[in-house]
Amino acid sequence: MRLFKVGDVVWDLKHVRSMHQRGGMYWRVINGEVFNLNPYFATRDAPENADQKKWRFLHRLVESIFEDAGARDTDVTKYWDMLPLSRRVRRANYQCMKSLFYVGRVDTRHSFRCLFPNFLLLAAACLLMLVIFIKFLASLQLSSRRKPQKHDKFVVCQVPCYTEGEASLRRTIDSLATLGYDDKHRLLFIICDGNIVGSGNDRPTPRIVLDILGVDPKLDPPARSFRSIGEGGQQHNMAKVYSGLYEYEGHVVPYLVVAKIGKPSEKSRPGNRGKRDSQMLLLHFLSRVHFEAPMSPLDLEIYHQMKNVIGVHPSLYEYVMMIDADTEVMPDSLTRLVACMVHDAKVIGICGETQLTNEDFTWTTMIQVYEYFISHHMAKAFESLFGSVTCLPGCFCMYRLRTARGMPLIISKNVVNDYAENHVDTLHKKNLLSLGEDRYLTTLMMKYFPQFKMTFTADAKCKTTAPDTWSVLLSQRRRWINSTVHNLAELMFLPEMCGFCCFSMRFVVFIDLLGTLTMPCTMFYLAYLVYVAVTKIADVGYISLILIGAIYGLQAVIFVLKRQWQHIGWMVIYLLAYPLWSFFIPIYAFWHMDDFSWGNTRIVVGEDGKRQIFVKDEEPFNPDEIPMHTWAEYEADAAKRHQQQQEIEAMGQAIGEFGANGMRPVSRFTHIP
Repeated sequence: MRLFKVGDVVWDLKHVRSMHQRGGMYWRVINGEVFNLNPYFATRDAPENADQKKWRFLHRLVESIFEDAGARDTDVTKYWDMLPLSRRVRRANYQCMKSLFYVGRVDTRHSFRCLFPNFLLLAAACLLMLVIFIKFLASLQLSSRRKPQKHDKFVVCQVPCYTEGEASLRRTIDSLATLGYDDKHRLLFIICDGNIVGSGNDRPTPRIVLDILGVDPKLDPPARSFRSIGEGGQQHNMAKVYSGLYEYEGHVVPYLVVAKIGKPSEKSRPGNRGKRDSQMLLLHFLSRVHFEAPMSPLDLEIYHQMKNVIGVHPSLYEYVMMIDADTEVMPDSLTRLVACMVHDAKVIGICGETQLTNEDFTWTTMIQVYEYFISHHMAKAFESLFGSVTCLPGCFCMYRLRTARGMPLIISKNVVNDYAENHVDTLHKKNLLSLGEDRYLTTLMMKYFPQFKMTFTADAKCKTTAPDTWSVLLSQRRRWINSTVHNLAELMFLPEMCGFCCFSMRFVVFIDLLGTLTMPCTMFYLAYLVYVAVTKIADVGYISLILIGAIYGLQAVIFVLKRQWQHIGWMVIYLLAYPLWSFFIPIYAFWHMDDFSWGNTRIVVGEDGKRQIFVKDEEPFNPDEIPMHTWAEYEADAAKRHQQQQEIEAMGQAIGEFGANGMRPVSRFTHIP
């Protein structure tokens, strides 16, 4: 019979108690097991068996806990445990009852112990529903776009570039030139990361940028030394500085181009040190200007170009807007970002909405449209309620350089030193600094300035080019996912974060981190739900279905209320690609968490047009190679050199007045030779 056993029959405890107390039956419960001793007592008490002891085979003490006339509780476990019987006798009586009178177990499916996981799941679902609902409310913002007030704050528009094409660079530069912001109060600060020819280009990136700006090809300023982020001799780098005015469609905007060319000994990718190094070039300079610290020759040249050529003292700049070289900024975006910061002095970092320029280019771009929209209008809008947007994208964001009282922010020594970390020797550091530098910069700002805000405004917009091939998208998401995990882990341990307990930014960060790590599990669970629904082997998890419906239903409502009808279609396309987003890409990213390359997002062409193997420079670095001077020392030295030059010119003029024989000509006063 064991071959055919399915399981124990279960009895509702209320039913067993009713038969005991109301029906007077010998149904009892011992250790969760139900025994029906009605046949035993009926046989024992039958008149014809009154004198036969063989029907009294249970111990009289065992019989006593059943014969209570309904006075005791149905569960007699405690009385059973209190029986003064030896272990052998107790076991013999129990085996006898189990063999003859056992009828099943107590049904515990509705007990608190069994229902606790359901209660826990329900509580978690309600909490998640609350978060989703608040995200929904945060994303509505149904008020019309107000015209922002114009301000006269000085802004640096930083554009790091590497191997972008001429069309992309021209689109970015032209969009910055035509911004609806006063031309004299903004500076295009373009940093070319190496003298490199990108794939599809016919000349190096610095030359493309200079040609777009109209710089004379014959102009060749001297290279200046500065300290880069790198290993060994790679820390010594050199760059050339160009400045002037860019005229486009009636706008005349000052620009400053820093072209990193590397040392003369560099042959492979000369000057290239990465995007973080390009960002640090400007942040180091602005920090040294604020603290009046010693500067490198490159810093001094930039200072000179800003102060004496462009005509704006570097200390006057209050904001830095960071733009990627493939981003097109909408005309009113800079005005709106500055207006938000001026309106709320607590805001030290802000970003706008990033849209795609190539939405329907390929299936790879089509599956990204919905994600870009919802990540801004729900995720960033929700985090903005706490004043803690966890990632200000490097393609379009703005930071405040200092407070109104002069306290340094993004140019503070803590932020600059941590972001310029040169010794990247752990998996955690490499994911923070090599793959997710933009997100890590936001993390540092939240770490050192928890009393200030990092926000999002949907009114400021830009357009960028999304990866249009699967390999490039995979490489990009690998970097994004892995850097997200490590940055969220950093945020989890920040001492000060907005809110309390489940209503805090720390809880939101924990949910994001858990959701990122468990993304592949959602695919398995959805497959399980489909299997259960088809086979009907169990009840479908209605809580999960309600959650899924709420998530995507509320998002559809957002599209309707904002009249973004097209995003309903983009959501359907995204859902069709859901296995890629939730399973394949995260698994690929986690498997390659120790891969710190940038993939094929940028391809470098060597002199022979073939891919090259770059040998790491093991040359030691000598800090004395880069002389450091303050601007005051530099000006004093320049004035001294100018005075010496004037003296030399005067002496030459005096010597020229003598004749060929060395005799002074006739005096103009005495007329005597």
